[in-house]
Amino acid sequence: MTRHQVLAVVVLAALAAVAGAWFFNNFQRVTYREWVGFQGEARRDPYLAAERLLARMGVGARRAKTPGELHELPANGTLILPDRRASITPEERARLLEWVEAGGHLIVEDENYRLPDPILEALGVTRAPTPNPQPPQRLVEVRLPHAPQPMRVDMHSLQTLDAPQATLRVSGKTATHLLHFPRGRGQVTVLNDLQFMRNASIGANDHAEFLWQLTRFAPQTSAVIFFDHAQAPSLWGWLTDNAWAALASGAGLVLLWLWRVAPRFGPLVPDPESARRRLLDHLRASGRFQWSAGGAAALAESAREAALRHVTRAQPDFAGLGRPEREQRLAEVFGLDVAAARRVLEPAKSVAPHEFMNAMRVFQRIHDQLSRR
Repeated sequence: MTRHQVLAVVVLAALAAVAGAWFFNNFQRVTYREWVGFQGEARRDPYLAAERLLARMGVGARRAKTPGELHELPANGTLILPDRRASITPEERARLLEWVEAGGHLIVEDENYRLPDPILEALGVTRAPTPNPQPPQRLVEVRLPHAPQPMRVDMHSLQTLDAPQATLRVSGKTATHLLHFPRGRGQVTVLNDLQFMRNASIGANDHAEFLWQLTRFAPQTSAVIFFDHAQAPSLWGWLTDNAWAALASGAGLVLLWLWRVAPRFGPLVPDPESARRRLLDHLRASGRFQWSAGGAAALAESAREAALRHVTRAQPDFAGLGRPEREQRLAEVFGLDVAAARRVLEPAKSVAPHEFMNAMRVFQRIHDQLSRR
């Protein structure tokens, strides 16, 4: 390594040391928090924090996922019913109202005023949009008769509620946010917003206290059930519940079809032995092909020449005779008339079917008589 190379390495090392010292003097490693959203069960259940709060207060709480679970509500329980509940059938709604009249407590959130809400309609509760709500989300001071002090709760003022039978109303400047009234031996609490009891909001303001005081409308409540965004039944579940007869008949038809198309079991049937064709069959097939391909004239000429060769071999002097003598010889030996004798000596001028058949008969007659000698 030369002197200049050593100097360059030293300078680069010095620059790297200075840069490292500057970096560590101006930067430090710190830990900070970043919101990544809810995980695990909290991500699947938006009311998990509310359920655990009620459990710590000594009230059993659980989540119902399907409308069928509403058939097993406790007689003195409380049901919290958020919006988007279109999966509840009319029969289940009627059974739910019967449960309320028998002593249950229903806490229900209204649907958007643009959507139908059969449950609130059956309860006699009306909804209406508020004119130009500013701001749409506002802090509402809620006073409940059994609560020790007022509570501050975030509830929107996009729409308002009304019911003539309401015994308790909680209203803001532009909207009524809460209605409470008896129904038979039970009670109904209608709110225009349940966002305050979700996982992300339950810890803000007085939301946790407000949830607890809502359940205290029925002090004897032994269980609180959250029915959150009912899961629609799967296609297979719906079919088994409502179309089992069609499924059974379809399965039977499929089995019959499989039985029909499936190969049979047992010994294999041997393939039939191929029959050996005679030479005459091949000749006959070849003649049919020539005829269909327009070769009738060629067939007739070949047959005429074969007959003449056969006559020449049987009578060697036949080739040296003149034309009249040949006709006379053919007529005498084979019993032919003048036209048939000329047909043997002259090329065929017509390939009409009847002429072709007549010529073949004459040639065959010559072959037969010469074969018997």
